[in-house]
Amino acid sequence: MEFFILLTLALCSDAMVMDEKVKSGIVLDTASAICNYDAHYKDYTKYWCRGYFRDSCNIISFTPNSTNRVVLKDTGNQLIVTISCLVKEDAGWYWCGIQRDFARDDMDFTQLIVDDNRKGLANDFSPGPSGNKNRSCRASKTVQKAAGSRMSTLIIFILMTGLGIIFIVSHLSRRRRSQRNRRGKCLPRSPKLSQDPSVVSIPLKAYSFITPPSTGFSLDSYCWKLLDVPSPS
Repeated sequence: MEFFILLTLALCSDAMVMDEKVKSGIVLDTASAICNYDAHYKDYTKYWCRGYFRDSCNIISFTPNSTNRVVLKDTGNQLIVTISCLVKEDAGWYWCGIQRDFARDDMDFTQLIVDDNRKGLANDFSPGPSGNKNRSCRASKTVQKAAGSRMSTLIIFILMTGLGIIFIVSHLSRRRRSQRNRRGKCLPRSPKLSQDPSVVSIPLKAYSFITPPSTGFSLDSYCWKLLDVPSPS
């Protein structure tokens, strides 16, 4: 029943025609789909999407872009889609479409079935193209895992370096603060100044008041004595 519903929807558009309505593939193998279209649409953007309903399918890639496992090739009258390194989760419904600005997109569908061929997986180094594809997929997964491991190591190194820098800066700051506190204890306390900034306290030598003699008084000699300086006379 589901197949007939999709077939009815696809018949409403004849600009894009899928070569096969059902395709099958093997795990770690490659599957291809060929979408034929009218040459009038050669300059239009094409895409490959996944989902049961055409209006809500999830677009995987637009031409001329591709992804790690899905390659789109537009020849001018065909859209060739290649999915490499198949996994069981790739099974489902797919659509190829022509993007149009002022009209509904022309689309056609296919169903992809992925089989888990245990016998083929048991001998990854068997001769022939299938063995080469299996080895390529294995190598690709190994490279991806290695890249992920290197990225994790780099992130850990950056975090450790940042924590080390923070620790060193904090240690130096505490050390400087401790040195300042020690210097503050060794310095003598300065006398309190007047709260009025315009008044400056100047230490003066204390002198006892000298009563001028009643006879033979000389003002000049009296002033010099107050200043504790010998009279020039």
